Amino acid sequence: MRIRLIPFLLICGYAWAQESTSIDPRVIAESKEANDFFERSYNEKVDRFPEWQTYLGIKKDYGEWDDNSQAVELRELAITKENMEWLKSSIDYDSLDAQTKISYRLAIENAEKAIRNFKYRHYNYPVNQMFGRHTDIASFLINMHLVTEASDAEAYVSRLEGVEGVFEQLIDNLKLREDIGVMPPKFVYPRVIESCRNIISGAPFDESGEDSALWGDFRKKLKGLDMDEPQKVLLQHEAKSALLDVVKPAYERLLAFLEDQEQRANNDDGVWKFEDGDAFYAEALRLTTTTELTSDEIHQVGLSEVARIHEEMRGIMKQVGFEGDLKAFFEFMRTDPQFYYPNTDEGKQAYLDRAVEVIDDMRDRLDTLFLTKPEAELIVKWVEAFREKSAGTAFYQRPAPVGSRPGIYYANLYDTANMPKYKLEALAYHEGIPGHHMQLALAQQLEGIPKFRKYGAATPPIRKGGACIANCSPRKWGSIRILIPILAA
Repeated sequence: MRIRLIPFLLICGYAWAQESTSIDPRVIAESKEANDFFERSYNEKVDRFPEWQTYLGIKKDYGEWDDNSQAVELRELAITKENMEWLKSSIDYDSLDAQTKISYRLAIENAEKAIRNFKYRHYNYPVNQMFGRHTDIASFLINMHLVTEASDAEAYVSRLEGVEGVFEQLIDNLKLREDIGVMPPKFVYPRVIESCRNIISGAPFDESGEDSALWGDFRKKLKGLDMDEPQKVLLQHEAKSALLDVVKPAYERLLAFLEDQEQRANNDDGVWKFEDGDAFYAEALRLTTTTELTSDEIHQVGLSEVARIHEEMRGIMKQVGFEGDLKAFFEFMRTDPQFYYPNTDEGKQAYLDRAVEVIDDMRDRLDTLFLTKPEAELIVKWVEAFREKSAGTAFYQRPAPVGSRPGIYYANLYDTANMPKYKLEALAYHEGIPGHHMQLALAQQLEGIPKFRKYGAATPPIRKGGACIANCSPRKWGSIRILIPILAA
């Protein structure tokens, strides 16, 4: 099949080459001006957000955290409007080449979405049972903040010392949301509180037990550095002081606030409880589905799909000779021990080992399906203990584009009863290869398109996309993913 494609590809390449030689000079000039703008505005945005720099493997403001104040939100909105107006007034869309037209449309569309949804910017939960700023701190330092030289370790300490300011802003933002009626349901609080306590459990926060997640991570990273022992001792002392004098009190203040707010929370768990919640929900549906379908229409699609899948499952039941109805089959699949690894360290490691085998096998088959493969490595990791109880079943973290950090498929093995063997391959393929790792690592390798498209989360052909002129900071992906899944890159 690939051999037959060669003449076709050669013909297409020749046709493209012939066309490219006759491109109007104005198209070249106008496209360059637009792409220069996309590059400049994206880089300026990255410069304003230290955490996004770290995600990209840039160590410019390595010891700092993002500013998540209301002033920054207003600043980013103003920049979004200014940049959009510049594009509309300064760039002639009809004089752009095909790829730059796509970039232009994405930038304008996402700026308009960001402006339109700015009024909903507080309709999210900065801390919740799945993710949030309370666990971001630890997971970011552990997984994103690489330490390859002494200055990196110093920056790590600096970030520990900055946690107090981060949580002051977080508490202010939680209060602001409560004032407008945006609070998590009551059942969320125990999980959030437990995650917070997990992070400040263990050494050096208490003398007994194993190292806490952050202390263990810093010591491990410090151990790998080639430096004089006295310098290591000093850095370790500074990190320990920061954990005890800054991180622990900051988490304790957050815990006190959450425990107090929990008393005022109720179990209302839908956005209907927000002011203008129906309009917000309708907008969220448009952004998430990129359609104009109503919630009822989407629900009907879901019902018809469930019916179709159930029918296919009845066929499988006959195939395997199962006696009983579909409900009994579900119960059998959920409870029979043959479908699960033991919930022990050995069983969990066996799950990880099998996931690696599955991904390696698929990686070896890529040549039969794809001409281009991801350059970045992919590893499989357990979800860290401090967040595994409340984190999702599985998720993926994209690699750093400079190659300093691999893509990561996280498998949550808190309880192997939630990770049946018959789902193992589907999860590994979805999160790893040929799923998100192919999608996102390959996007970063693309040439000839702006960074905001390479490092966003849009997949061509696209209606959703990350625009460098959007209003939300990249770090906010987690807290606003329901409303604006990808406006911020």
